[in-house]
Amino acid sequence: MPNQLRRPGIFIAGTDTNVGKTVVTAALGLALQQTGAKVGVMKPVETGSAPDKTNSDVHRLRNVFASCKNVDVQNVYSLPQPVAPLEAARTAQQSIDIDAILNACRTFAVHHDYVLVEGAGGILVPLTETHDVCDLIRLLGLPCLIVGRTRLGSINHTRLTLRGLQEAGIPVFGILLNHTDTTPEEQQASTVKLIRELSDAPVLDPLPFQPHMDSQWEGSIRTLANHSTIREVARMVQESI
Repeated sequence: MPNQLRRPGIFIAGTDTNVGKTVVTAALGLALQQTGAKVGVMKPVETGSAPDKTNSDVHRLRNVFASCKNVDVQNVYSLPQPVAPLEAARTAQQSIDIDAILNACRTFAVHHDYVLVEGAGGILVPLTETHDVCDLIRLLGLPCLIVGRTRLGSINHTRLTLRGLQEAGIPVFGILLNHTDTTPEEQQASTVKLIRELSDAPVLDPLPFQPHMDSQWEGSIRTLANHSTIREVARMVQESI
């Protein structure tokens, strides 16, 4: 396909909203830029972004990379309503153009060694009347890193996401689970164990719970950038050249 990216990279997709996609994207971007590579971070569509942008994922990403000369962050659509992109665009009396996203990603990729593209919500979240996030991943031609939680419900969400990507013919780079809350350790361990047992994609070691993530965003991300799991994902991206 003419719009497929011609640079190594991955699409970071969630099993749901608020599972840690932006956390993983930011930490992985820091880990890759520490190798001296030029990294492009793309968040094509964001919803729930206030007019001043200070609460947005794109704003957080730009803040954490502000001192990195070899990282760029780009966004195509920033919509204020905290709803699915299709409805957020309708409410804002806009329309999301998939070709515009594909062309922006392709142009952006040319100037970077690695490209990280972060999705919005889960893979079946609608972007337009005819395209969802899964369609976008397929059109970009990138392998997908699934980000999920370790809490109850994640086995179902993760397996459904994996099945959806596989049915669409999208290569799955791996599954990365986040400890997003204080769910009992035994419950978390059980979730990770069963996802490993029942998945035919690599399941990485979970990222630890970061209790001060909201108030200490940049410091928490820099800590995670040195975590063995993020380092392993960075190595996998580098070896995909």
